[in-house]
Amino acid sequence: QFHSTEETKQVLRLSLTEFSLPKFYLLFGISKVKSAAVIAFRSSYRDRSFSPGSYERETFALTSLETVTEALLEIMEACMRDIPTCKWLDQWTELAQKFAFQYNPSLQPRALVVFGCISKRVSHGQIKQIIRILSKGLESCLKGPDNYNSQVLIEATVIALTKLQPLLNK
Repeated sequence: QFHSTEETKQVLRLSLTEFSLPKFYLLFGISKVKSAAVIAFRSSYRDRSFSPGSYERETFALTSLETVTEALLEIMEACMRDIPTCKWLDQWTELAQKFAFQYNPSLQPRALVVFGCISKRVSHGQIKQIIRILSKGLESCLKGPDNYNSQVLIEATVIALTKLQPLLNK
């Protein structure tokens, strides 16, 4: 059972309020709507005019992902204080690491950012892997500067390394 403290309830209330504000819609890639619920709960059954291409999809910036991840981490850590045997963060970190080190142009950059944001410890081997990914991204950019995926991968590795560097032993 989950018995939350007043402090946890306050964190959850503030987070819900924060994410309900229109200025935070951009973080989730839906800033061009009046209400997030319009997009979240719209279905083709109720609204025949809706299709995935019927509204202009915005790009989801890695810096937005960084902000969202840090906010979710704050929520998770608040809840974990009230659940002594909770392993949510360990599981999330394990999944983020799995996808961060596995080639996938869509998921890998996002997983790298998440891994960098949520990790509480990092090994030299993990840093080496991220530097290898950075190196491959740079090589790819040299071959063709118009390679958007490589640019995103480079940005993701820089964000991850920036977040992970303070965790390294001196």
